[in-house]
Amino acid sequence: MTKSVNKTKEEQKTFLNGKQKVEYEGEEKGCCHSRPTRYCCLTTGILGGLLLLLGMVVLVAGQGLLEGVILKTMALHPGSDRLSSWLNPPVQAHLTGYGFHVTNPEAVMQGKKPIVKEVGPFTYKAVTVKDSVDKDTGKENLEYNEDGETLTYRPRKFYFLDRSQSVGDPDTTFITVPNIPLLTGMAKIRDMGWGKGVAAGVVKNTGLGTPFINVSFSGLLWGYNDELPCLSHTRPDECGAPEGQVDIFAEDSDDDDDEWGDDDWKRRKRSAGRYKRETEEDKKIDLKRADFESMQKPKAEYVDCKCEWGLFRDRNVTLRKPVKIHHGMADLSKKGWVEEFNSSPNMNWWQPGSTCDKLGGQDAATLPPGVKKTDAMDMFISLMCRRINLEYEKDTNHLGLTSYRFIPPPNAMGSHTDPDPKARNPANSCYCMKDQGFSCLKSGVLNMAPCKRSPALPKGAPIALSYPHFYQADPSFLSAVSGLSPDKEKHQFYVDVAPEFGFPLAIRPRFQLNVIIKKDKDIPMMSNFVDELVLPFLWAQDGFSEPSEEMAEAIKFGLSAPAKLSKLGGMSLLLVGGVMVLASLGWMLWVRRQRGGETFPVS
Repeated sequence: MTKSVNKTKEEQKTFLNGKQKVEYEGEEKGCCHSRPTRYCCLTTGILGGLLLLLGMVVLVAGQGLLEGVILKTMALHPGSDRLSSWLNPPVQAHLTGYGFHVTNPEAVMQGKKPIVKEVGPFTYKAVTVKDSVDKDTGKENLEYNEDGETLTYRPRKFYFLDRSQSVGDPDTTFITVPNIPLLTGMAKIRDMGWGKGVAAGVVKNTGLGTPFINVSFSGLLWGYNDELPCLSHTRPDECGAPEGQVDIFAEDSDDDDDEWGDDDWKRRKRSAGRYKRETEEDKKIDLKRADFESMQKPKAEYVDCKCEWGLFRDRNVTLRKPVKIHHGMADLSKKGWVEEFNSSPNMNWWQPGSTCDKLGGQDAATLPPGVKKTDAMDMFISLMCRRINLEYEKDTNHLGLTSYRFIPPPNAMGSHTDPDPKARNPANSCYCMKDQGFSCLKSGVLNMAPCKRSPALPKGAPIALSYPHFYQADPSFLSAVSGLSPDKEKHQFYVDVAPEFGFPLAIRPRFQLNVIIKKDKDIPMMSNFVDELVLPFLWAQDGFSEPSEEMAEAIKFGLSAPAKLSKLGGMSLLLVGGVMVLASLGWMLWVRRQRGGETFPVS
């Protein structure tokens, strides 16, 4: 009894200052038993539990959340990295061209079968500037529209010869090809009544004057001397008075980039000689703010009193038609979808009001994320004057990245009247303009004359589009020309897409330009041709076949980051939370042992 009383008895201790401190034997001693310590340990345990819960959530759902965050960055936000990579792609595109050298031009003029030889490749680095700045106004040719869904840009293309990837020097490689300006003139006067003979004489006697010409590959693309395309242009004063001429190549003022003639001739005197694209690149010109006026060229103009014309002469540097696309900020699934071309929702080339004439399809430079194998990819290619449908073919691999390959189906350019059901395509009926006087060609070849029309050329130019070597075209086209050998791997149009982000890992639009030559009994030089000949003279491929290592590594990081970061973050939270909970439980057990098994007080 005495011992029990003594346990609760006060103990007095005298300090040096004479004061006394009273302690009770039953009271816990030290800071580990203080009220703040108890609160701290309890809080640590609660927070640790929350971190454990959060860590489990991150492990389970973190990857999906991070993927969603990354996908939101895929839109073309102003000032974003995605916009920057769209404007300055991390991969070098190339335009690779091949010419068809006609080895028997005289025989062809007498109705014999053409024999052609492919010459090439000649490769040009292709740089597209979408936000060039107008020198006079200082305004960029890219703007976000007020609808909050679209942006509009006007591209400029720059081509620089890449000799290392070319088979030879295109300036000194000569090929015999159809005379496009002369055949265009002959097509224009074909249905002319009175005066046709006089007009034919003017076409024949102005310029080179033969259905076939021998010209360098550079000349064919970028310019050679031929007086016929400048027939309607005013000669510079220093060149003397022009001879009497009939105006059959007069052009309107419409700035149509794809027409074979152009009224917007800028008659600047330039030094003779061919334009060297590699020289411009070596000068490291700022292609966004360059003096474009001094660099760009029309399709034909007088240079040192001689007319110079080239197939793509006006496509280098010249500001192209405005394109309105969805930027993806409002709806990411619409990113890159073309709403307007040349400020119109219609192409204004094909049957009015038809699906063929309606704008749409993807801008090939940017695609939406989340591509599926079951998707039908629809692309608008302005150079081809049409949209083209692509379907999934197979998985491909580029630098360790899996992609989906999309290709046109066999009937993508099929005629609506083809007797073969596999080649027939009823949806292409609106590309047939027979009611307006244009011939409708068999499957695989599109008459481009309707999209080359102008008031001066109401029937356009006699040019037809196909895949290279008449790949997937009606057999009659291939049998009419010797020297062609269509090959799926070499001549197929394809796009390889990283499905998660929609990035093209490879894109190769491939097309062939052919001239349509028709017999004309009223004109001696045209009277012995076969009734209709579709003769190839050039095929080209644009884009790139492999992503750059920089591009591939960035995509790999974007694909792996959500899983790695969610795992790392989740495990880190679990570890920290676990340590905190264990520390709290350890303190509780220690206190419990110190109190002899009693429950420790919270207050």
